[in-house]
Amino acid sequence: MSSLRIAQLSIRTSTNDGLYGVDIPFVSGLNIIHAENTHGKSTCIQSIIFALGLEGCLGPSRKVPLKTALTTQLRKTDGSKATIFESKVYLQISNGSETVTVKRSSNPDKKDLVSVFHDATAEQAISGKSTSRDYFLRLEGSAKRERGFHFFLSEFLGITQPNVLKYNGSESPLYLESIFSINYVEQTRGWGGILNILPTYLGIKELSERIIEYTLDLEVQTVSKKKQELNQKKKDAERIWSVCIDNLISIAKSTTGFVSNELDDKISTDTYVSQQTYLYYHAENEHNTYRDRVDHLKSELILLKLRNSGNKVDDKKISRLEEELTQQTTLLTEQEQAISLLISDLNISEKYTRSIEQRIHDVNDSLRKYKDLQRLESIGSEEDFQLVQNKCPTCHTEIEDSLLPHVQSESAKILGLGDNIKYLEKQKEAFDALLKGENKNTQNKEIRLEVAKSRNNETRAIIREIKNSLVDEKSAPSRSDIKKELIVENDIETLEKALRQEEEIKGKLEETLKNWKLCDSALKALPSRGFSSSDWRKLKALKNSFVSNLDDFGYSSNDLSDFKISERSYKPTLNDVDINSEASASDNIRVIWSYLYSMLTLDQKNIGNTNHLGLLIMDEPRQQEAKNESFGEFISKATEVKAMNKQVIIGTSEKYDDLQKIIADLDVNLCHFDSDIIQKL
Repeated sequence: MSSLRIAQLSIRTSTNDGLYGVDIPFVSGLNIIHAENTHGKSTCIQSIIFALGLEGCLGPSRKVPLKTALTTQLRKTDGSKATIFESKVYLQISNGSETVTVKRSSNPDKKDLVSVFHDATAEQAISGKSTSRDYFLRLEGSAKRERGFHFFLSEFLGITQPNVLKYNGSESPLYLESIFSINYVEQTRGWGGILNILPTYLGIKELSERIIEYTLDLEVQTVSKKKQELNQKKKDAERIWSVCIDNLISIAKSTTGFVSNELDDKISTDTYVSQQTYLYYHAENEHNTYRDRVDHLKSELILLKLRNSGNKVDDKKISRLEEELTQQTTLLTEQEQAISLLISDLNISEKYTRSIEQRIHDVNDSLRKYKDLQRLESIGSEEDFQLVQNKCPTCHTEIEDSLLPHVQSESAKILGLGDNIKYLEKQKEAFDALLKGENKNTQNKEIRLEVAKSRNNETRAIIREIKNSLVDEKSAPSRSDIKKELIVENDIETLEKALRQEEEIKGKLEETLKNWKLCDSALKALPSRGFSSSDWRKLKALKNSFVSNLDDFGYSSNDLSDFKISERSYKPTLNDVDINSEASASDNIRVIWSYLYSMLTLDQKNIGNTNHLGLLIMDEPRQQEAKNESFGEFISKATEVKAMNKQVIIGTSEKYDDLQKIIADLDVNLCHFDSDIIQKL
């Protein structure tokens, strides 16, 4: 189960008037940042999103998404402006078992760089008493590679990003920017509807549905993908079956035969592959199999050989044939030994090729890592990259990099990132050339092996003919009789070859049919509508929770009993219509409160786990003049999440006296600011 808790937000801004900043601690349960409009409340909320590198959930812009109070100038206590040199946002977060502090700068040259202080509080990170590790962000590979910040953050939070379908037909991960859309409601556009702001620029098909499916941990998407995979495998099997049938028909035509109708042209549940041959030929109004034909021809050949045994005697024929038989037998032994050596040599070449490919893979992996470090360096990282660690990569035991450690010089020059990359690129070029040469060498060996096998077959054929001649040493057949024998032998060889090819095709057909039937059975076993019993329980619990919360928050535009949760969008509907078009503006806000709060707390309804991060951040949740009573009820419910080990962070400019009345006797972490939040330190 994923978990994210915000422990502290710290901002440090360097200006021409000195250092400004603020420290805001957060706890489990409800946290409220309160300040008048334009005093920096939304700046703090945005800073949390910025520190996590999740501003992509708001749009594709690559600019620093912070307000001017952290980028260009901020207001001093006397009303004048201070010029900002750089702002650093420190965010201390926890996954429930481990704490880290992340730092990100407003400097445009360093906006793609995030520093992570492991096992450190925000104070320790600010003081410089803790070392950090740098990661890159919003660049290619930031979600998949070791030095990508969102790769780190996904592992830290225990998030496994599922692969989802894009509009172009390809697949991509459901990036963190998408997943976090259900955890954050932005002040202006965010209150236009449920998941009103989404990173559609990612090109993910039906993004809203995919986010909710992931958050609820529904099995429907897995079932849907499984159906697609199984249907594709069935189609692949049907295509292979069709190709095999066509190949068998081609074999039959080339041997003046035909394929039996017993073999189905297309796969179905009743299809089977017979052990009998499917190859037939016409013979005097009868259909006989190729096997019957071969048996008949072999009998005919025996009769021909008997008939062709003459009475003329060649006294030297036997000795000559015996001598030739000895020579050919010796040659056969030599050829088989040569083939054995060629096969052995070819196996060695294949192993050597695999070793070169492994080396190329290792070099590419090292090259990628060094380029990531170089990328970090280019975007402003000041981390001291330990290129030489003097540790065993397997057991991590301290070792010296020389057999004579006493002669090591501390002044010995170590290659920098650029030099290492150049060295690895030269290594890759060398290994690529080596692989190319070895592939050509292997191809030559394969050709030599085929030639050797062909000559070996010729030798075997000669030996067979010599042995036949020894048996019939007295025969002196006519040329026509010899021709008949050759024709029959050729027919036998052709038909037997066709039968061998048929057996290979039938083996492929049996394997294909087995795979098709396994896929067909698996498809029938999947839920017919895609939803598992667990999915239905979650959707029912979501509807009940949503309606109950609506009632508590004072929703009045429609009869609550008419609400449903769409099986397509997973959002609330009335008569299959989006309820946003059916409710008043203030009731639409209640809908968003109810839905997002239900998603946050749904795992408490005994329906199993969800993938919700257990965090909800809302900027100005009291929109459209929602009644104080409704807002008060929402605040009251939000305090209940502390017992669930969850966290809600709200930024509000509600009148302070009214807010005090609302939270009286409630367990709330109130961070109130009478003036600008960011002050001189």
